[in-house]
Amino acid sequence: MTEILLRAAKEPWESTSAADVLKANTIANNTGNLLFAQSVYRMLSAPEVTITPDRYSSHRTREPVAYADWINDSFDHFVIPLANAFRPAFRPALRRLTRVVRRLKVPVTVIGVGSQHKLDDGIVDGDLGRDVQGFMSAVLDRSSSVGVRGERTADFLETLGFDGNQVDVIGCPSVFMTGNPQTVVKAAPSLTDDSTIAMTISPYVGRLNAIVASHTRRYKNLIYVPQNLSDLNMMVWGENRANPKNRWNPTHVAHPLYTEDRMRFPLDPLTWIDYLSDFEFVFGSRIHGSIAGILAGVPTMLLAHDSRTLELAEYHAIPHLKVSELNSKSDAKELYEQTDYSEYNSRIPEIRQALVAFLEKNGLSHALNETDAAAEFDKKLDAAELPGMVTTIYATQNEGRTAILDRVRALHHEHNQLEARVEELEKFVAGYSIEAETRKLIGSWRRRAARKLGMRK
Repeated sequence: MTEILLRAAKEPWESTSAADVLKANTIANNTGNLLFAQSVYRMLSAPEVTITPDRYSSHRTREPVAYADWINDSFDHFVIPLANAFRPAFRPALRRLTRVVRRLKVPVTVIGVGSQHKLDDGIVDGDLGRDVQGFMSAVLDRSSSVGVRGERTADFLETLGFDGNQVDVIGCPSVFMTGNPQTVVKAAPSLTDDSTIAMTISPYVGRLNAIVASHTRRYKNLIYVPQNLSDLNMMVWGENRANPKNRWNPTHVAHPLYTEDRMRFPLDPLTWIDYLSDFEFVFGSRIHGSIAGILAGVPTMLLAHDSRTLELAEYHAIPHLKVSELNSKSDAKELYEQTDYSEYNSRIPEIRQALVAFLEKNGLSHALNETDAAAEFDKKLDAAELPGMVTTIYATQNEGRTAILDRVRALHHEHNQLEARVEELEKFVAGYSIEAETRKLIGSWRRRAARKLGMRK
């Protein structure tokens, strides 16, 4: 039996409520991380393999020595799915993860890591480069190679001294989350104003504001699918993001997409994909929001706004446009017409083989060839009671009432926990004596002083 520790938030069949996600940030700020990690979980579900999620403690731990000792004693392999980890904002977490890896005696495999920078720009952050060098060196001491998202990341790593023998381009494993990906075909020759459209945009990309505004007005059956933790907080508790930059940016509760209950937030990859399967078209700048649409078999257009999204679109042949190629009049009907999945569909076998070769090169058994273990994984996942898409507080009928009741219960539970904690503190304060604590402290000091004096004698 091979014991694998996997960098992942949870077990795939584990249900997590919106309140729990907000409390513990189990999505690591972006729910796309769930889709990515679950894909790796499934592909590693080979016979005689047991997988344990680290619940993101490997990059959060403040005790790397004890954590590494636990891994060495308990597991045979540490597998690290990493998305756009080579970016300035992730540097502190990357350093913590490096401190753990340097102390490991078991093999370590990094899958799907990528760099992030502006379109057509290189990374010039020297501090980031040093941190990436340290991480890559630590991993390569314990693996045959590192799997990266695309050629742009490979080029960046080459500038740091890591060549093609140490770096394999494998794209994003999330394309294989459901096993054999279904082919993507258009169900209709064109869209209408009444078409069902899912929009998955990054609110911080200012070039998309005008497109969000026009599509919100024109397509009444359009649903916005956000992914960030702050978006979930707004949907559940009605709190705006700090200082929304634009009134047409859907980050405040007065936005029509919010007040008309045209927002849905995914808490689980499987329910996310199932939800999107009812749409005619998906478009936007989120790479995993786009991949969720693709996995649902829905024609999807990615609007690439940085290197991390562009290199995956290029590698997987996902239909895409750069945001610099858009204008305020760019429309879903035109995007749909430009969406062609023939090359994407034809590249699946080649991409699968590259991923298989990488896993086998690094000593990992896998289920990419559809083993009985993969079938057991799917059966267990199908039987799980997973959370549905989160609604806004404006949701109507039974769906809305159920959502509000769940949130009231969560608040009540939190209130009861706070009351219990306050009661504990009150009891502590009531029994606290400054004089008694001072006597204990003085006694402790005297004993330490006596021991030191005895040692000197």
